[in-house]
Amino acid sequence: MIFSQLESVSKRDRVVALLKEAILSGKINSGDPIVESQVARQLGVGQALIREALIELEHQGFVQRQPYRGTRVTTLSRGDIEQIFRLRSELEPLAAQWAQENATRDDIEALRRLVEGMRQGAADLDLETFYEHDLAFHRKLWEMSKNKYLVEALERIVIPLFAFFVMKTQRIRESYTQSVIMHEKIVDALDTMEAMDVRRLVQEIMGAFREEWLTKLLPDDESPR
Repeated sequence: MIFSQLESVSKRDRVVALLKEAILSGKINSGDPIVESQVARQLGVGQALIREALIELEHQGFVQRQPYRGTRVTTLSRGDIEQIFRLRSELEPLAAQWAQENATRDDIEALRRLVEGMRQGAADLDLETFYEHDLAFHRKLWEMSKNKYLVEALERIVIPLFAFFVMKTQRIRESYTQSVIMHEKIVDALDTMEAMDVRRLVQEIMGAFREEWLTKLLPDDESPR
């Protein structure tokens, strides 16, 4: 029974990796439907396994599953992105403020390790590694707020944005490096500054992220005004 379960998990992980590779390589585009039965036939696996893989990809933000409408690769409009950042710019600084109030030495060290993972991804220009650590950093920060409703709200609005950015952009090394510096500032602030000062700093950083992400995610003729 134990070995059978491990094999099942391994197959699911392989399906997740195959689907993610197809999305990131552009073989499946933003907004495209993913039909479980078709993918199951192509890969020669059960439909239940495809469903499990899609649930994991939804958790990572790469697909959006809607009742009675099926599953599609994540896509966001200009309006979606604007609304997400308007809300994120309020909620994430609040999460950082509360995180500072609750932060332990272990929490700070965990965040520093995640920043180091981002730094390695930046050095290697490894987009997937960079964003895995970037996303883990933000999830850790949200968790430190000790407010599950705030965590759930940020998960819902931010995770698809991260995945969409990964699908749509290729950043230069200087851009990666600058992002690492901004995340280091957040950790240093959590370690040395008062909670309200941390909140203000994260608000400023969210503003910088907003400008970069909108510019990169939108065509020139739809750039933010």
